[in-house]
Amino acid sequence: MGEKILIIEDEEGLRRNLDTCLAELGHRVSCAACGEDAIGMLHREQFDIVITDIRLGDMDGLDILKRITSLSSQAGVLVMTAYGSLDSAIKAFRSGAHDYILKPFALEEIEQRVKNIASNRTLQRQNALLRQEIQQCHNPSDLVYESQSMKETYDLVRKIAPLKSNVLITGESGTGKELVARAIHELSGRRDGVLVPLNVSAIPDTLVESYLFGHCKGAFTGAERSRPGVFRAAEKGTLFLDEIGELPLHVQPKLLRALEEKEITPIGCDFPIKVDTRIVAATHRDLDAMVQAGGFRRDLLLRLNVVRIHIPPLRDRIEDIPALVTHFIKRHCDNFGRPPLRIEPEVMNYLMACPWELGNVRELSNFLERLVIMSDRETVRENDLPKSFRTQGGECPLHLKEAVSRAERSHIVSILRSVNGSRERAACALGISLATLYRHLDRLGLKEGSINK
Repeated sequence: MGEKILIIEDEEGLRRNLDTCLAELGHRVSCAACGEDAIGMLHREQFDIVITDIRLGDMDGLDILKRITSLSSQAGVLVMTAYGSLDSAIKAFRSGAHDYILKPFALEEIEQRVKNIASNRTLQRQNALLRQEIQQCHNPSDLVYESQSMKETYDLVRKIAPLKSNVLITGESGTGKELVARAIHELSGRRDGVLVPLNVSAIPDTLVESYLFGHCKGAFTGAERSRPGVFRAAEKGTLFLDEIGELPLHVQPKLLRALEEKEITPIGCDFPIKVDTRIVAATHRDLDAMVQAGGFRRDLLLRLNVVRIHIPPLRDRIEDIPALVTHFIKRHCDNFGRPPLRIEPEVMNYLMACPWELGNVRELSNFLERLVIMSDRETVRENDLPKSFRTQGGECPLHLKEAVSRAERSHIVSILRSVNGSRERAACALGISLATLYRHLDRLGLKEGSINK
């Protein structure tokens, strides 16, 4: 079955020719001789493609374009005009047009333009299905935690996800920053759009600008084709800029402008392009220290850091380890097509005693994947652990509550010492209320004089 097409053209002869031509190709065609009739039709039904003149007797074609995008946002729009100019083309594309054709034109040319728009719509539908599959694989429930600190982190994620504000996620490597970014995207109104991740540290400095903002064909040596850039790829969705601390200094002003003006200028392009993209950035580096050292712009940090979410390292939330172990063991067993392994309590003690300093949650997952691969039994026992692993952590805590209490006490004392004992500043640094901090201090027996010991 062909596309459902609306033709808006006040010249009767051309309108009839287009109607006949496209109907013979199997499309379902409706026609409107003026803007008012077209608006009425758009109110009553949805169209796959709209072909409209840029100049109509009763209404400007650009006004029609704006109405089309509001009433039939999924429709592909082809603009026709006998008054070709760069200015009108730019205005048409900014108003939502997908293609642009000058009168007079051959009917074969309009056939090809319609075919191209139909192909793009098919790709969009396929991408939407792929996004749904990705969201099923990376849904917010993948955030596995039991600790109070992560519960408060997730509460903050749910609070800020529906907003348009930029977000900066901080934390050591392997703590789950991308997973938090995906949760923000999937809990937001942009969930039907795509989340585009870009690891800034993985791109050569000379190519970062092109990856971010795109370039035109021939803009520089080797630019054999145009590149849209990740800002436009994430249109109506979310752009996740991982390792933002590695962004070269010469690109930082251009990113700042993109955030402030909501527009980008691809390399080799003469005019800016409006973008509707939410930015979530992440880093394991201390950006405030980088600002002081001159390695990061203060104004860019302020623009990125509208909301900051800090993910504590795994060693400071060891009560999350049993839930994470269960989650990863099941995932890896499913991937390898084997029944879930049972973890002996002694093994869990070792896992909770390990600091996981090199890779946090990622390191834990990789270690458990190796256990699944190497295990030939249904239960993982102490002797199944590598000898080096059993000796690196020293004596293991005997009970979960004891391990959790030790880690919690150590972390709170460390924070209090870093802020010279200020309860208010410590509560802020821990991401909890002052009342909650006092409850923790009472439960752990931390008196005023014991903090400096």
